[in-house]
Amino acid sequence: MIKRLIFAVSMLCVSHAGNADTPPLILTGKLSSSNVQTVTAPRTDRWQIQLQWMIEEGSVVSPGDVIAVFDSGSVDTQLEQNEDNLATQQLSLKTEKMTLDQAVRDAEAALNIADLEVEKARIEASIQTNDISDYDKGQYKLALERALVEQFKAQQALQQKQSERTTSLEKAQIEITKLEETIEYQRYLLTRLQVKASISGVVSHMYHPWNNEKITAGTTLRAAMKVLEVQDTSGFNIDAWVHEIDADRIQVGQQASITLDAYPQTQFSAKVASIVSQPEKKSGWGDSAYYQLQLAFSALPQQKLLPGMSVRVVFPSEEIAHAN
Repeated sequence: MIKRLIFAVSMLCVSHAGNADTPPLILTGKLSSSNVQTVTAPRTDRWQIQLQWMIEEGSVVSPGDVIAVFDSGSVDTQLEQNEDNLATQQLSLKTEKMTLDQAVRDAEAALNIADLEVEKARIEASIQTNDISDYDKGQYKLALERALVEQFKAQQALQQKQSERTTSLEKAQIEITKLEETIEYQRYLLTRLQVKASISGVVSHMYHPWNNEKITAGTTLRAAMKVLEVQDTSGFNIDAWVHEIDADRIQVGQQASITLDAYPQTQFSAKVASIVSQPEKKSGWGDSAYYQLQLAFSALPQQKLLPGMSVRVVFPSEEIAHAN
């Protein structure tokens, strides 16, 4: 990794009598892959998480290879408890459903009996004959009224049992659904706690943002901290950093001469593809801020390239003058 930025040979163009030439701007950079998988510390119910294991830096991996494992102790325990709880609640729901269904069937049977009693009482009360005394006729009408009351009560009881069944089953199902969603999320967390490569490439370990040391197994991290990268070796860009004083001398599209430290006798050409709009301070580089540039090779070198190789970037005087 590049830890230090080589400043421009001359920071700004200063006009002097007899020398109005703009000096070239020299930066250092590194090779980076055009296709990168970045692994970050996952977000869990804790504010930090420990990295238990990570693959050795420089390893070449293929899709599906395990490249990092985070501590899953609490998630495993909670998942096991929730799965047991889910099985218990599902069994309880079946039992409760049988009980509630039986209560509804009993209420339906009671209503059927009440309907028959009403029908019987209605038939007796409708008999028109002189063989029955007025007293008996009055008793029949009173029996019909009582049967109608009992029928109404049976109807109300059935509606209540049906409502209780619907409400109770819905509440139980909601709790089960919530638990199922929690389990699904915890299972998803476990897949993130054991990270697999999604591309083929070379592994690079990241630097801890607080102490600027390489992250290793056993490091405790906060969520979203970068842990490692898998960089595809089939295509490369160049990352470089320019001091904030010289940032206005660089524009997208400018040409630069490139020299790889690994192949110092060969020069390549590249063009500025993008410039980060916000500068950042680099640990160990002083108090100044730097803008990150990304350059694209005009033609990819035939030499063997690896992510992280050091690069010397030179913007010729005419390019600097053109930018200004």
